Amino acid sequence: MPLSDFATNLIRLSPSSTRLRALRCGKRSIICDGKEPTDLVHFLSGQLPYFYREPARIAADFTARHHALEMIADLAIKLPSSTNFQRSHCGEILAALLLEDVLGLTRLYCKLSLVTAENSNVHKMDGFFVDLRKTPYTYYAVEAKCSIQPTGKSRFSGHRYGILRQLVQSLDSYTTLDKRFDFSLVRDHLETNNFSAQQQTTIRRDLVPPGPTNFVYLGMASINQSTISTDDDDYVLTAPCSANFQFYSVAVSDLEQIADSSFARVLSVLPKRTS
Repeated sequence: MPLSDFATNLIRLSPSSTRLRALRCGKRSIICDGKEPTDLVHFLSGQLPYFYREPARIAADFTARHHALEMIADLAIKLPSSTNFQRSHCGEILAALLLEDVLGLTRLYCKLSLVTAENSNVHKMDGFFVDLRKTPYTYYAVEAKCSIQPTGKSRFSGHRYGILRQLVQSLDSYTTLDKRFDFSLVRDHLETNNFSAQQQTTIRRDLVPPGPTNFVYLGMASINQSTISTDDDDYVLTAPCSANFQFYSVAVSDLEQIADSSFARVLSVLPKRTS
């Protein structure tokens, strides 16, 4: 079952006034449309481990016939125990699944598989994706932000004052040196993905600096559906940024509840953690 079973078709966003000049295209998909949130939790909990350990490395453990129960526990060992990190990661994972299952892109890497501590972040881009369906390939550098606002303790007045502003700032500060770092990271991890030898050769060649001709910056925001706002849309479509990026919004019925329930289901296979 792909995420596309839970998502509406992408809706094109446009400024609310003709006086506003859009600097980029924007689209939105509503997640869980027509299906129960519990179904989404069931689907998402089954996908979480693949974002913390590459499937090829997981398969290698089982192929070597290591202790099966220990290997099952290891599927979830790199997941964060902090609810704040879980919710943030959940938004990034939903964004990645949208790119794969709805847009048909292929994941080159997701930074969550690179964490070296339980509750930590990795800098640079959140993920790199490629469209293999036609040549030359098109590459997508993805920066994803997530918000569970509003909460009972927050003074929420719009995502343009929070994650959307952070998104534009992050993309604006992404340098040529950052791009070089990410290109080398992708090349170093190609063997852990299911790319053919020819695809690996092409991707390695394309991601040698200065990089591919078909290169897209993609900003993504995972939010609660109830917080969709024309003012926020106007901001992200018109805010100046040195990176010529496209924008995709992932709107969920209750991001906090879906994240908490999905991670709880996976972490239930682990031994109890002690502080």
